[in-house]
Amino acid sequence: MNSPPSTPRYNQPIPHMREREFMRQFGPKLSRKASGLGVGWLTSFLLATVFLPSSLSASGFGDAARQLAHKISAASGPGAFEVAITNRSSLDEKSVREVRSALEAELEVQGVHTIKAEQATGTVEVILSESLRDYVWTAEINIGSDEKKVAMVSLPRPPAEAPFAAAFPVVLKTTLLLSQERPMLDAALVDMPGGARLIILEAGAVLVYRQGTSLGSANATGVSNSAANSVGRWQLEASLPIAHSRPFPRDLRGRLLLRRDHLFDVYLPGTFCRTNSSAAAPLVLTCGDSDDPWPLAPLGSLTPDDNGVRAFFASKRNFFTGALSPAIGKVPNVPSFYSSAALPRSNYTLWVFAAADGSLHLVDGITDQAIRGVNWGSDVAAVHSGCGAGTQLLTSDVDKRGETENDDLRAFEIPDRDPVAASAAVEFDGQIVALWPESGGTGAIAIVKRMDTGWYEAYRISVSCGN
Repeated sequence: MNSPPSTPRYNQPIPHMREREFMRQFGPKLSRKASGLGVGWLTSFLLATVFLPSSLSASGFGDAARQLAHKISAASGPGAFEVAITNRSSLDEKSVREVRSALEAELEVQGVHTIKAEQATGTVEVILSESLRDYVWTAEINIGSDEKKVAMVSLPRPPAEAPFAAAFPVVLKTTLLLSQERPMLDAALVDMPGGARLIILEAGAVLVYRQGTSLGSANATGVSNSAANSVGRWQLEASLPIAHSRPFPRDLRGRLLLRRDHLFDVYLPGTFCRTNSSAAAPLVLTCGDSDDPWPLAPLGSLTPDDNGVRAFFASKRNFFTGALSPAIGKVPNVPSFYSSAALPRSNYTLWVFAAADGSLHLVDGITDQAIRGVNWGSDVAAVHSGCGAGTQLLTSDVDKRGETENDDLRAFEIPDRDPVAASAAVEFDGQIVALWPESGGTGAIAIVKRMDTGWYEAYRISVSCGN
């Protein structure tokens, strides 16, 4: 019987053999490129190209760097450029350095030399970001006064491991402020001469309550005291009517914002109101027609790059149109949305939008990532607790699956663009119809409509660190 033919086997190339073969094919061309650039450039190029880190090759970053370098060179042509890389993804510093080395080496092959700004003819700004499934790298090429050009590549992210935590990092605490039959849109607690005041925003008026007795402490399970006792703490001090010429939509929403130079502002669809600046004189509320955008976050509650972002509210509907003023980085518009929250990062702010179509949008100033199927309600708010990641995202109607008509409230964090629960859920005896961050940014106000009585309840939500 004839023996089967043997399968040939070959040894892997020895590193110095790979280098000699590389130099045989590309050495003359590289020598011409390197002339005038110095021997150091050639050495760096060989180290970056021939001996790419194993982790870089295994993860596919090398292929992505080659693709992005090819697209950049096609847009820029050969020349000398300053290359800046900003990391807005979950990549660690070591991986970012490897990406930079690979990208710069590939750019050199394409004839795009990376040098200092004062000697460059243009700039290449690279943003490393990510979505739930992919890393997304975007390059903006600027050459003189020419129009900016953009190149983009993506590569799959490795599957994330399920996070493990011995305990939730934060605990939500709720305090019932007021219960009444008329609908409430927003509420605020404020310290004033003569004691604390509770301000309630209704459709036709702003009610100012004076504190009668001290507030009780809240517990972490829901309500600190009974509704009757809560109402008894406050005595009505003033009722400020809201004058408006435009009819309000049926599903009315409104915002109450405390100010520094006067007591508060009121934002309603097509209407804006503000109080007089003198705290000593009786409060006067002046209202008028307005289509100006609403502030999305209390001014000064974020890092300096929040820029006081505002959004236009649809005067005949109950949501924001999606037009922003000013833009969030390079993103001037988002889908129409009900609510938003801003989560500060070390070098940027991640904005969260609860869109009108039920999706969740994460905007970092470069990308707009849509998340579907999170089963959250239409209300989100950010609170700055100093616990865990420092800032948490409060969301309503978490994972209800139609089992009950009562809404839950839970805190989340978004470390890698994937929401992670940061607290246990707190259940209310009804539906959350409004959720707004407090003007200080350290708490939130939830307006709940009870299912049994139809009355409205205003709660203050505070956050404390877990054990």
